[in-house]
Amino acid sequence: MSRSYECQICHYVYSESSGEALVDIEPGTTWDEIGEAFQCPHCQAKKKLFIEVLS
Repeated sequence: MSRSYECQICHYVYSESSGEALVDIEPGTTWDEIGEAFQCPHCQAKKKLFIEVLS
């Protein structure tokens, strides 16, 4: 089951099943596999400002 995480600043949602082409993250990449240096591709918020959301 894939999980999703929402930026608490701009409400962008990262979906593990979709990945994120804007920052070269392949579909299927889990949140735990993304390094702590990850930033929101829309507002540059740090990874720690994301929370898991129900998809």
